[in-house]
Amino acid sequence: MSLLSMSSLHYVTLKVIKQQESGKNGCELSTTSLGKILSTSQQTASRIIIDLTREGYLERSLVNRRQSLRLTKKALDLLFSEYNELGSLLDQSRTISLTGIVEGGLGEGRYYISRKNYVIQFQEKLGYIPYLGTLNLRMLPSEAIYIDRLRNSPGIRIEGFSTDDRTFGPVKAFRATAEGVECAVIMPERTVHSETLELISKEYLRERLHLSDGSRISVEVQIKE
Repeated sequence: MSLLSMSSLHYVTLKVIKQQESGKNGCELSTTSLGKILSTSQQTASRIIIDLTREGYLERSLVNRRQSLRLTKKALDLLFSEYNELGSLLDQSRTISLTGIVEGGLGEGRYYISRKNYVIQFQEKLGYIPYLGTLNLRMLPSEAIYIDRLRNSPGIRIEGFSTDDRTFGPVKAFRATAEGVECAVIMPERTVHSETLELISKEYLRERLHLSDGSRISVEVQIKE
């Protein structure tokens, strides 16, 4: 069920549940209460919940004999995609501000961004060859909504490619500045939930910004070109 095929009541139900969650991990909402909010019958509300659960947009459980509902990642992705599209139409702010804590990596970033096919595209699309390494930032819990927004924004597409022994997937990049220094946020196009963002820059950011593990920095990320 895509947004185009989803009925207005199904879509409004997702928004109602998101509102009811209010930062909590799920919400208690009976089909009777939902029916009143939607101005429809309890039977219709029940069918909507069943549909959304079957399609993977909701997780439903019983807590003290009360129905608890929680939006899945699939539902959140749908809402954020719609949010980004509406924002583009309404000319929303082109940047978001994030705060993260510097943490050590496993060296995987250096391996991936040093691949020739990626490097060529970084130079063509970002305007520079990045320093061979990434700066890993663990985002504050309060920033989660902005990370989800990035995951569901198109960004600058860096095409994937294959070598003799493996496949490297497409990546998307977002122009950014870290404490005023030019950089970019990069993430796999098909990303999974993570609290860590990776930054690349033509400069060695740890040295330029005098950073160490545990340092807190602010990043301005450009959502739209």
